[in-house]
Amino acid sequence: MLSHAHLQRAFTLVEVLVVVAIIAIAGAIVVPSINNAGSLNVQAASRLVIADLLYAQNDAVAQQKSRKVVFEPASNRYRLTALDGTTLGVNWKSGVAATGNYVVDFGNDDRFRGIVLENINFGDDNQIIFDPLGGPDTGGSVEVVFGPNRYRIVVAAITGRITVAPVDGG
Repeated sequence: MLSHAHLQRAFTLVEVLVVVAIIAIAGAIVVPSINNAGSLNVQAASRLVIADLLYAQNDAVAQQKSRKVVFEPASNRYRLTALDGTTLGVNWKSGVAATGNYVVDFGNDDRFRGIVLENINFGDDNQIIFDPLGGPDTGGSVEVVFGPNRYRIVVAAITGRITVAPVDGG
């Protein structure tokens, strides 16, 4: 006769199925989050463009000098410049006193690999100028794209209000 100490314990079929169901539910939650990484990248890039547009607008007011944001679609980048075209320098981008370093280059920034600036609509020269009162010379928009994810950033004429919205379900 076998004692209870010698009996082998095993999982029942129901216990195994419950564990498999829990793993399946966890997978159904995690996999879409992983697939949505492109959406997070394009949102981060959009926030950066918005922050830089706002910086140019606020710097124009603070310095009482016009500031430009110049988009360069062929290079997939943009620059913040003075009215004469000189690229601005900011200490916080490099940690030291700097000149001419306010360039955001999506083509060479590993944080934004795959991000593309498209449909830039700020006049024929792809730039927007903020006057010393923070008003834009024109309204316009730019789209930040990563695969099927697309966000349009719009600068309103006259007021300079900046908004962003997904395009085509982006």
